[in-house]
Amino acid sequence: MKSIGISGWPGVAFLALVASLGCSEHTPSHSEHARDFTAILITDVGGLGDKGFNDSGWAGCLAAQRRLAEQGKRIEVKFIESEEQTDYIANLNTASERADVVIALGFLIADAVEQVARYNPATRYIFIDGQVQGANIASFDFHANEAAFLAGLLSAYVTQTGVAGIIPGMDIPPVEAFAAGFRAGFLTGGRMRSREVRILSTTIGSFDDPVKAKSIALSLLNQNADILFQLAGNSGLGVIEAVKDQPGRVFAIGVDIDQDDLAPGKILTSVLKRMDQIVADQIVAAYEGKFQGGIYTAGLKDGAVGLTDMRHTRSCVPEEALAAVQRARAAIVSGKITVPKTYAELETFNPPAVE
Repeated sequence: MKSIGISGWPGVAFLALVASLGCSEHTPSHSEHARDFTAILITDVGGLGDKGFNDSGWAGCLAAQRRLAEQGKRIEVKFIESEEQTDYIANLNTASERADVVIALGFLIADAVEQVARYNPATRYIFIDGQVQGANIASFDFHANEAAFLAGLLSAYVTQTGVAGIIPGMDIPPVEAFAAGFRAGFLTGGRMRSREVRILSTTIGSFDDPVKAKSIALSLLNQNADILFQLAGNSGLGVIEAVKDQPGRVFAIGVDIDQDDLAPGKILTSVLKRMDQIVADQIVAAYEGKFQGGIYTAGLKDGAVGLTDMRHTRSCVPEEALAAVQRARAAIVSGKITVPKTYAELETFNPPAVE
């Protein structure tokens, strides 16, 4: 397994990514001199417009296109949306017939990627959010638990009730990593403050059901939670909607991309997973003939995960909390703190003194 650094490519705007999402496949306009190189993104269930996971992958495609255009090089970037898990194989087969490189998003598509890639050895595949073996597959597994730990630690300082809620879309390993890391951080913060804290959690069962997500969020808020960490793709927009309507110091925490602007002042921070940067880097590498298959990991030390600058909520965060987060980050990067990635690891986790 390889650790990978990512380029300093700046964040890209996610607005208006899907102004024309009436169709399932989209091709930006190009000049008639466009180079014959195509990258096709296969979304996870929920499609584009989730202001999160899928949009981040598409933003990476657009970023790669712009980077190459600045060098006078042209590529086509397209997407195919997956409405159901049963779409994965067909979508991957279609993309494999047309693309030089296929970007597949989400843990749930892993088996389909492995199957289709085996029969298309000339096509390169970028798989985000897990580990798939194959000479023509570059898989990226994020240490999102590390950034989630920081969010949990921060939340323990900000909460007034001592109760936080976690709302997963589905119970799958990448989501479990976020949740385990957040729990560990929240417990650590509680210990540092000599305060009893607890976490509530209810799983939605879908990444594309914001109505149910909002209902769950309201239920947790009624149980005294004042911070909700949503791990739910498009469903997570329902959690943010529920929090946005609440008076006082009640917050949501965004995920995957910077969601702080979705409800200014009500999103405490967002736990970033910079898949946009990795997708952009890998498309450019494929174009330049530098693609290398393998399983790669990326975390805090690589700049691949982290927290936002809390531009709308900084006034609600005590200075001691910010200092604790910085110390914890340094301890994680140095290896002094190993953040649990699973609930099993969480059971044996002993909250450290962050000094």
